[in-house]
Amino acid sequence: MIRVSVRSLFSESGVWERDYKAETRRQVEQWWHGRIQEQWQKDAADQSSRKKFYVLSMFPYPSGRLHMGHVRVYTISDTISHFQRMRGHQVLNPMGWDAFGLPAENAAIERGLDPEDWTKSNIESMRKQLDSLGLCFNWDREVTTCLPDYYKWTQYLFIKLFEAGLAYQKEALVNWDPVDQTVLADEQVDESGRSWRSGALVEQKLLKQWFIKTTNYAKPLLDALADLPEWYGVKSMQANWIGDCSGCFFNHILKVDGRDSGEVLSAYTCSPEAVFGAAYVSVLPSHRLLHGSSALKTALLRALRPGTNSLTEVTALNVFTGREVPVVISGKNEFDGHLDTVIGIPDCSEEDAELAQSLGLSWSSVLKTEEDGTQTLLNSDEFTGQSREEAFNSVTQKARERNAGGYLTSTKLRDWLISRQRYWGTPIPIVHCGACGPVPVPEEKLPVLLPKVPSLTGKGASPLKTAQDWLRCQCPRCKGPAERETDTMDTFVDSSWYYFRYTDPQNPLRPFERSQADHWMPVDVYIGGKEHAVMHLYYARFLSHFCRDQGMVSHRQQVERRNAYYGPEPVQRDTGSQLQVTWEKMSKSKHNGLDPQEVVQQYGIDTMRLYLLYAAPPEQDILWDVKSN
Repeated sequence: MIRVSVRSLFSESGVWERDYKAETRRQVEQWWHGRIQEQWQKDAADQSSRKKFYVLSMFPYPSGRLHMGHVRVYTISDTISHFQRMRGHQVLNPMGWDAFGLPAENAAIERGLDPEDWTKSNIESMRKQLDSLGLCFNWDREVTTCLPDYYKWTQYLFIKLFEAGLAYQKEALVNWDPVDQTVLADEQVDESGRSWRSGALVEQKLLKQWFIKTTNYAKPLLDALADLPEWYGVKSMQANWIGDCSGCFFNHILKVDGRDSGEVLSAYTCSPEAVFGAAYVSVLPSHRLLHGSSALKTALLRALRPGTNSLTEVTALNVFTGREVPVVISGKNEFDGHLDTVIGIPDCSEEDAELAQSLGLSWSSVLKTEEDGTQTLLNSDEFTGQSREEAFNSVTQKARERNAGGYLTSTKLRDWLISRQRYWGTPIPIVHCGACGPVPVPEEKLPVLLPKVPSLTGKGASPLKTAQDWLRCQCPRCKGPAERETDTMDTFVDSSWYYFRYTDPQNPLRPFERSQADHWMPVDVYIGGKEHAVMHLYYARFLSHFCRDQGMVSHRQQVERRNAYYGPEPVQRDTGSQLQVTWEKMSKSKHNGLDPQEVVQQYGIDTMRLYLLYAAPPEQDILWDVKSN
């Protein structure tokens, strides 16, 4: 009996074959496929009090075909999921689709199709591929970012950010991709100044754009890295991206001839404790105020003398200190990091003192050196008498309370630019009213549905501007005529919270129930590629911190552990010199993907999966060569 039972596991006939032929292999895999899926579904439906284990893998763009990079990620997640299930855990291994964005839109334009039809067709195809590979996901928790039941809640989270003062619109010099005809966040431009997706050389362009104030969370995000285990270099990459959070911005109201211009300018200082000793605010010649349509432009340009520090007739009123200082156009072409506006404090910098003296500016001395060498504050209102260390904390805290700045950040980090001038994305839920300004769409009116447009070309103005019936609307506040925002959101907004939606994917009343999110979060292991180390995980960590501050979840950290494709840079063993890598990452944009169905056809599912797990640990790359692999 035992012998027959064992044999029946490997063949339908119960008879061992001397040669393990391709047909036999297919029969074995077919015999097991349904049974494995059935057991997985049975265990997934078990809502007992077993300890949870959340396996999160990067969700794919629905390009239509999987490549071996996809299969490797999902083979690892599938293996971990089965292992943890056999250990007695209640396992969540969900799958979804990062379905908005340029790949789908560009593909639809090339083929003369509607991107929605193209995307849905690709999702169906890729879902079948995943199933054919014997991968077990919690398909009852599937999410698709381009469906209204998902992007309704992306819009909801945007409104929460807007109401918290973290989503704002301003005119800015932005990274413009001339091929994809849209702006890019800093994170989407590589070290050579090229677009991460199209490869085009990025241009600088002045546009009015939507930003999310991630700089307000820079210090908490940096500090929270210490609570995470080592992620094969991810921690150091994120720490380097955020930078040393040793200073902050203070908000200033700009004035011309004593009159409020309506412009608010944020200026940075590495010495916020000494802000009462400011002598001036300095802007670069490349600053948006000197290049845009602002009424300040004329006043500023009258003073501009390239290569020298130019004193202007514009003044800046520090909202926190209540003190007014002149605006100076710097003779420099750049400041530290990405800064374009700084506060000059002579007590803290010889260079600032020399500049102020050369322009005949006066200032208050705010630092006094005690006999023991410590410095205390003078002429600093309620902070007078405090040590510099004490004042650093108390000044920045008070500024935050007054909504005047004070959030610790670095000189290199900039806010998250989320506007995209393309069609296939989540509509930004804002209407523009001539009387009320930008007004959020009421929650009960969400989602703002993406309208159908006659045609897509990928060139010129945003396609949403052509949808006149959709564009014209009523202001939710004054009921007057208004227009909808025609920019859509960067797809990284969609993917910054999908791990939360997986915990409660059918909820029609809120993005997710707190009890469900608290049960499954934080993620126990995340599996994804190196390209997600800064962008995706940084934004996801930001949203996780924000949702915690909004009382939506208990945890700030969204991930406990990470398996990713990282490894040391290759070097020559004897000399230690760095070697040049002559292969490249599989990608649909590079058209170099290897179809897993070809591998399955030749070697079978089990052999392919075993090789993926055997060839290299998750943190290292695999060089694919169909002949040798």
